Amino acid sequence: MVIRAFAALLCLVNGLSIAVHAQADTAAINAHHGVILQYHHISNRTPASTSLAPKVFRQHLEILRDEGYRVKPLPELVAALQQGKPLPDRTVVITFDDAYDDIVKTAAPMLAEFGFPFTVFISTDFVDRHQPGYMSWDQLRTLQQSGVTLANHTRSHLHLLRQPEGVSDRQWLDTLRGEVDGAEQRIKDETGEHWRYFAYPYGEADDAIVKAIQSWGYVGFGQQSGAVDKRLLASGMAPRFPFNQMYQDLADFRLKASSLPLPVLEERAPGVVFDVATVPELALTLAPHQRTLTCFASGQGAINAIKQKDGRYLITGNRPIEVGRSRYNCTLPVAGQPGRFHWYSRMWIRKQNDGSWYPEP
Repeated sequence: MVIRAFAALLCLVNGLSIAVHAQADTAAINAHHGVILQYHHISNRTPASTSLAPKVFRQHLEILRDEGYRVKPLPELVAALQQGKPLPDRTVVITFDDAYDDIVKTAAPMLAEFGFPFTVFISTDFVDRHQPGYMSWDQLRTLQQSGVTLANHTRSHLHLLRQPEGVSDRQWLDTLRGEVDGAEQRIKDETGEHWRYFAYPYGEADDAIVKAIQSWGYVGFGQQSGAVDKRLLASGMAPRFPFNQMYQDLADFRLKASSLPLPVLEERAPGVVFDVATVPELALTLAPHQRTLTCFASGQGAINAIKQKDGRYLITGNRPIEVGRSRYNCTLPVAGQPGRFHWYSRMWIRKQNDGSWYPEP
């Protein structure tokens, strides 16, 4: 979907480049970056796709405590990146989406034990109607009083991309603004918090929606993986590493928590949403480096990353992306720091073969 009313605002559309600035092997020294972790449920009794076992979550916290990480509140990370201020290396932020009640029952006591701050992105309609399995406003205010940041995840957790047939671009944009501004107002009314931080439901958006969210004054956070720096924060969809039952390996957690942003100077991509079978071609230009870029695609394993001149790579999958959400992930070893990687992720969304939207599990 492309919203024509915002087409003139786009600085990244099909085939158009963004110029950015980065340096390859000095990022860890300068530490103008951080990693944002994303969780939903901390439970053994909820869907695997949105859950992590409490035992594994505790192991994550132990690694953060014991292996030199600095867990910061989200506002502190955002302010440092926006202002260009240095951060400690291995800075990490912990976030939860949706405001499930196992956050307050299970996760919050563990986080308090370790002294770690965190953020909850709230879908406010579920709280307002006392939906079973969600926190109440009283519980959220209790968390707030202990230093938890409360932020915006829309009112109803809708798919921002699924514009109904017969609804104009302007009408849909008005609907989305009501969802986002409405949630922000409910959070402000109930708690007084008004950060204007926004987590995209399902991590889904196209370039037009991202620009709209930015124009409404929000800092956006996605679900594509990778570390975050000033450029990525300003992109309107800052990366976060999602964790669930499929990502329980602790070596994988260490790899992600210690990652740095890929030193991208320029990127070109053919949009986000595809109606037909497609092998997207991603072009990345990187700052000078002496390491090997390796890329992977969801469900495909290693894919082509062909180096051109002037630090440019052409990255393509081995076959068309699957129906649903998928990613190309690229990593580059950090010079002088074995086991650490620069990390980049690009999200793709493919509809079903008849052009309809796929169902959510």
